[in-house]
Amino acid sequence: MGDVRQGGCLCGAARYEIDVSRHETGNCHCSLCQKHTGSAYLTVTCVPIDDFKWLSKPEGRYASSEHAIRRFCTQCGTPITWESSDYPDIANVGIGTLDDCSGLTISHEIYTKNRLKGVEPVPGARQMKGGYEPL
Repeated sequence: MGDVRQGGCLCGAARYEIDVSRHETGNCHCSLCQKHTGSAYLTVTCVPIDDFKWLSKPEGRYASSEHAIRRFCTQCGTPITWESSDYPDIANVGIGTLDDCSGLTISHEIYTKNRLKGVEPVPGARQMKGGYEPL
């Protein structure tokens, strides 16, 4: 492993370890992420599934669509991961749950058609009106 970091929920009940040396980080502006976070968008860092492991897995699990599962802590409510059957080999982790997110930059933004007014695009990040389009 290269750049191994840890993270978890607000209360510490759920913890994980992630190697971010092969990360891609982006903002999702879809309405589901807005509702899930209560914010304008969700920032996730994505790594190969082998670069992520639970140290203590959260009990909360919600199927937000037929293709996606969102894991969260049932004790404090922190949303932690987004898992998709469309991308089973990728771990998508809420960047705000990392203990140290330094050095991770936003490379792309998806579902920008749902971007809230007043939220500016990230300079230099690829902008996609719909879902993720691989490089």
